[in-house]
Amino acid sequence: MNQNKKTPLFPQDLPLDQGQRQWLEGYLAGLDAAYAALRANGFDGTSASGKPLTILYGSQTGNAEGLAWQCAEAAKAHDLAASVVDMDDFDLADLPSIERLLVITSTYGEGEMPDNGETLWQAIQSDDAPALEQTFFSVLALGDTAYEHFCLAGKQWDARLAALGGERVSDRVDCDVDFDQAAEAWIEAVLPAISEKGSQETVSAASAAQKPQGYNRSNPLEASLKSKRVLSGAGSSKEIVHYEIDLADSGETYEAGDILHLIPRNRQGLVDELLAAIGANGNESVSWQGDNHELASLLRDQLDIRMPSSTFLQALLIAADDDDLHQRFAQEKGTELDDFLYGKDIVDFLHAYPDAGFDAQSLVDVLKPIAPRAYSISSSHNQHPGEVHLTIGSVRYEHNARMHHGVASTWLADEVSAGDTLRCYFAANKHFSVPADDSAPMIMVGPGTGIAPFRAFLEERGVREAEGDNWLFFGDRTREHDYIYADTLESWQQNGLLTRLDLAFSRDQAEKVYVQDLMRKEGAELFAWLERGGYFFVCGDALRMAKDVDHALHDIIAEHGKMSADDAADYVAALKQAKRYVRDVY
Repeated sequence: MNQNKKTPLFPQDLPLDQGQRQWLEGYLAGLDAAYAALRANGFDGTSASGKPLTILYGSQTGNAEGLAWQCAEAAKAHDLAASVVDMDDFDLADLPSIERLLVITSTYGEGEMPDNGETLWQAIQSDDAPALEQTFFSVLALGDTAYEHFCLAGKQWDARLAALGGERVSDRVDCDVDFDQAAEAWIEAVLPAISEKGSQETVSAASAAQKPQGYNRSNPLEASLKSKRVLSGAGSSKEIVHYEIDLADSGETYEAGDILHLIPRNRQGLVDELLAAIGANGNESVSWQGDNHELASLLRDQLDIRMPSSTFLQALLIAADDDDLHQRFAQEKGTELDDFLYGKDIVDFLHAYPDAGFDAQSLVDVLKPIAPRAYSISSSHNQHPGEVHLTIGSVRYEHNARMHHGVASTWLADEVSAGDTLRCYFAANKHFSVPADDSAPMIMVGPGTGIAPFRAFLEERGVREAEGDNWLFFGDRTREHDYIYADTLESWQQNGLLTRLDLAFSRDQAEKVYVQDLMRKEGAELFAWLERGGYFFVCGDALRMAKDVDHALHDIIAEHGKMSADDAADYVAALKQAKRYVRDVY
């Protein structure tokens, strides 16, 4: 290096235009904030040392990532220097050189890998995946027993690592939504076991682990609801509500695209129905997690009393003298059983099988803790400092002559008022975020409440005065009653922030039209945006919409890129690898 040459250290020393200088100033500010966060978490610039350990995580809403950091922190006590790695950032070629490997992954949708783990999973499944004779491993799987393919992603990782020759040092643990105790037990068991394996050579891992954030699942922020308003029209078939939450002086912040976890309470009406179904008055004292509790308050604040868990259903089968019920569950889980379970809640089963004879304690023993609900944030913190906004559809339906209500959505809509306290915490969604390049085009597909993060994206781009083009595909049933945020979207279109706005209202004409239909109609232009570096984002229903949009995207690329189906699939895979095709679907 030429020691006499001046090295520019500050933006004003560089020959940059205004936009480049603003970007660099923001980048340096981000570095300052990152170093400040490290110092606040106890990192003083020194390195932790110990035997190397790699912790790979696949995470959709932040739970697996949080556990990975928790595990890394605990590893220090076992002479392990842990490196926490996002599956998206991991090179499969490095895997054979890793002696100690822990995998923590959630399962997404109907048994799918989380988005940040899909590329690595496809690679490790290939016939030329490397052998792992020198690798010691264990897997922690996160899932939800309400879904058929419980913890499938973790099960698949566990089986594949073993098939490639890896040695399992501790059995896989499958966690339900109340994962804290099971995950802690896995961490306590696996770290001493894996520390004894492999070479004893130590390495340095600078700032490998960090302390958990101040607010999390076990220590939520208590924020207050500032306001709420119904967005959908009186004639809509649904209710969509906009919520604004006051973060006050908590110091919490977030990025556009991040997720807010809300810890709900159960509706009082459902608590009352459940008490009546078991013949209780709510004053009973019951034991839960080693302490005594008043039954009514425990049911309202701590337990999932709506969705029947596998433990509840197993207990019901044992207690209920009903041949038809036994016959249904004796068969392989499939369409008939799914149809039987669909729409039913715990009260439905208690009414249908009263001879099961659950009392207060026996019911509490088979209920799960109430799980946080993850919601896409619909605001930019730079646009609304000290606030976070949510856009939530209230779940209500009638089944078996009873009204059923979504736990969090209708608790918020019906029972929480301005000024009331909400328990919540943030989770980063780092790949589902506004492009760092302000000139890059964005294509956003978000029908219904799927518009939530894109409201945040557009607010953020407006604050940045980003010059990149923005294209939104939005839709719902009717324009008159379901066109939420209409005034805002049209004002953004008028002032140029929203370059294109394509609307699909499925019930406004004889033939139903959906967002994927508009994508196909504008396929040539959409492909042109991708060709000039565009990002493609999808938010909303995973079961149908996201799959239909994905099929349409493949077809558009094949047609307008003049590619074969295989080449179009490779093009899409490259978009995903570059984080230019990202989904936030549920």
